[in-house]
Amino acid sequence: MSVPVLDPYGEEVTTERGATSPFAPVSLANAAEPAIAPPAGQVLHSPFAEAAVAAGDRDRAAEATDALLAELEDPEFTEALEALADEAAARHLKSVGTWSNDSEAPTLATADTTQWLEHLAGEADRMLGALEAYFGDRPADSLQEGELEAATGIDGFTDPADVQQLFFGKLLDKAKKLAKGAVKLAKKGLSVVGNLALGPLFGQLRQLVKPLLSRVLDTAIGKLPESLRPLATQLAAKLRGETGSHEEELADTFDRSLAELVTAPDETTAAHLLAELQPGGEDTYGPSAAHDLDSARARLARELTEADPGVPPVAQLEEFIPVVMAAMPLIRTGIRLIGRDRIVDGIAGPLSQLIAGMVGRDAANLLSRHIASAGLGLLGLETGGGDATLGGEGLAAAAEDTVRKVLTLPPESLDNELLLETEIQDAFAEAATRHLPAAVLRPELAEPGADGEHGVWLMMPRATRPCFRYKKYSRIIPVRITRPMARAVILSGGDSLERRLLEDGTEAWPVDGEVELYELLPGGGLGHVSAFESPDGPVAAAEEFEELTESAATVLAGNPRLAHVGHHGLPGRHRRPGSRYFRFRHRGRPVRRRHFLGVLFDLTAPQPVLRVNLVLGERDTHELAAHLQRRHFVQVVAMVRRLLGPAALKAIEHRLTRLLTKHGITVEAGAAARLAQRLVDGVLRTVSDQLPAAAATLAKAAQDPAPGATLTFTFGFADRAALAAGTPASDPAVTIRPGRHRD
Repeated sequence: MSVPVLDPYGEEVTTERGATSPFAPVSLANAAEPAIAPPAGQVLHSPFAEAAVAAGDRDRAAEATDALLAELEDPEFTEALEALADEAAARHLKSVGTWSNDSEAPTLATADTTQWLEHLAGEADRMLGALEAYFGDRPADSLQEGELEAATGIDGFTDPADVQQLFFGKLLDKAKKLAKGAVKLAKKGLSVVGNLALGPLFGQLRQLVKPLLSRVLDTAIGKLPESLRPLATQLAAKLRGETGSHEEELADTFDRSLAELVTAPDETTAAHLLAELQPGGEDTYGPSAAHDLDSARARLARELTEADPGVPPVAQLEEFIPVVMAAMPLIRTGIRLIGRDRIVDGIAGPLSQLIAGMVGRDAANLLSRHIASAGLGLLGLETGGGDATLGGEGLAAAAEDTVRKVLTLPPESLDNELLLETEIQDAFAEAATRHLPAAVLRPELAEPGADGEHGVWLMMPRATRPCFRYKKYSRIIPVRITRPMARAVILSGGDSLERRLLEDGTEAWPVDGEVELYELLPGGGLGHVSAFESPDGPVAAAEEFEELTESAATVLAGNPRLAHVGHHGLPGRHRRPGSRYFRFRHRGRPVRRRHFLGVLFDLTAPQPVLRVNLVLGERDTHELAAHLQRRHFVQVVAMVRRLLGPAALKAIEHRLTRLLTKHGITVEAGAAARLAQRLVDGVLRTVSDQLPAAAATLAKAAQDPAPGATLTFTFGFADRAALAAGTPASDPAVTIRPGRHRD
């Protein structure tokens, strides 16, 4: 039965199931080694089964690989890859914006970005080649501190904003870890390491750089990489999921490839491994799904602007929806079960009815004026308020969000007509609220912030239109934040906004600041955001932007609905379409991330070792040293306990889960959480028992020119079973080093 509803103009209209438009009444308003021939003469027959011998060799090789893999672990290498991918992504997008031919722009821009990365690969190859030739047959245990830098003519890498320096520095660190790990394996008696000479070791590292950078390019331009080679597929599937980024997968598979290459039992196996790592030969650098979506989005915006007023744009949406589907590979199961055409038809019809009231030139002009007014600070003089495409863009963005939200429904719901139409109505109302001004919405839909103003999400960057990779909230939100409020905002790795502000020099509360909000689009990354929003470029992507959780949105913006609802409580690395981030500015500059926790395994030791690094900033180091000097031991324990609160405990659990999974250590459900709690409890007992006697050492670290100090707590385990069970042999030993260390 038809149900009467009001259209955006207050007139009664009829839809099949009574879907309600979100608009208020106004006047126009995504291989086997060949057998080696035996020597001439008598052949002696061993009584042992060949399979048993081979199995023993394989077990030792696997043990050596896993131990070396743990030694190669380096979170900073992952961060260097993230910065590199961010820089490549930014270069690619900026290049796209310089070409007027839309059909050729992606290929031309990719050629520009490829050339830059090939130059970087050439420089890295020359650097590692120089190390290979310089060290030659020198044994790995002869490497001295600073030799690598001297051999390459590089006196350290001191500019963190230079991604090339950052990457080269991390490659040298990887070379040091490789040499150190080989020595440890030799001491452990794992003779499967074929050659402990430094030259060949560095040569093997050298052979992996080009394939790695090829995958970085894939990530940067939206061609998401498969695993580096088939043997790593299972690892990648376990690690990516909800907890890791593509760059984490690249770093993990790079380390495993290097470890397996170094521990390969013969040259044939090594050659086979290298062959699997080489990039495919075909050219896959045509337009990506994200670029296709750019074009479709622009086309829909134009068509909605040019459409006849009041006429549902069914045909236009039927052309647009499949492109959104192509940018959402995870919804293919539902498509196979129901059929693409049925899904398109089921969405296009109801959605077109909801949009019909706002199509046409007059409606687009009205929307554009309001959007331009709401985003005047972001759009500047570019639009002048008279650009009708803003209205079409807003409608297209709302339609795209609606389609993406609806396509996340289970197949059973997609196949239920009534449920589908209900979801479309609600999803479009929410999307319209995000992208369209309050003046054209029903009063109950407009969502004002803490200061009573309603903002909209604008497609960015405007300089590369129509190639958009993120959205920015139209309002820069002023906020006065008290110390309890800052303590409630939990950031990456278990840190808090309170500690960031204290490290930044804050002495008086409350603090006045500004909050900027961002959302990633398909094909978008923080590299795109930082390239157009930060003068420090891609490195800022890892230091300035934090995931907008519900608690952060509530405290900083007065509206929890501004948060990305798909977050998992571990901010910073998801970088998926729809992920939202914020940047907090204080005294005119962004508050930057600091790393204060690290968890690493050492599997080269006779028994497994786990190290927890507590990295203190300059302020915390001096405060802790002062408490120790005054014998305020309760305050010492209390301070460390505050640092290792619930958020830090969750971060340690997350890190343990990744490391245990990466090394194939099977644990029961909840074991990582229990181990994390035992580590924190052990740290606190050690702080209570050992730190009072280390007052002089900490005071010396506080006076050292290196900023901050690092407290390393070393836990020993009887064997891997004890590690899996989460039962350390005893409380940890603690060492204190000046400066911030994550090794």
